[in-house]
Amino acid sequence: MPIITLPDGSQRQFDNPVSTLDVALSIGPGLAKATIAGRVDGERVDACDLIENDASLEIITAKDEVDGLEIVRHSCAHLLGHAVKQLFPEAKMAIGPTIDNGFYYDIDLEHSLTQEDLEKIEKRMKELAKTKYQVVKKKVSWQEARDAFEARGETY
Repeated sequence: MPIITLPDGSQRQFDNPVSTLDVALSIGPGLAKATIAGRVDGERVDACDLIENDASLEIITAKDEVDGLEIVRHSCAHLLGHAVKQLFPEAKMAIGPTIDNGFYYDIDLEHSLTQEDLEKIEKRMKELAKTKYQVVKKKVSWQEARDAFEARGETY
């Protein structure tokens, strides 16, 4: 039964392991909707990672000065990659990091992207964002990840 201590010193007790998102929902639906991650005992975690023991918790939203914008940019990079792979299945994805003023993705394609391609990608990203599809983290070993990408022909 974890006891979660919030930044204001208040505590909430739960009967089972709980995620940052669960704690946010116990506070209110508006906070839950705005939650993008958490900081458990000072360590940044995904909003759905389970907290099994007593811990301090900071709920991270897009307005968080330290991590909020970086997390949103990182998520947008993944959304970009997802849209590109749907539109151009032959694309080989390399790296998609956040940078000081945004994010980018290195993509190996047989052709150079045109303005029309960029508009299609942007449109697909907006469509995907509206679906509110779940992004699920899967932890695998380095070798399993390497094998999965190699099987898809993405050896970067």
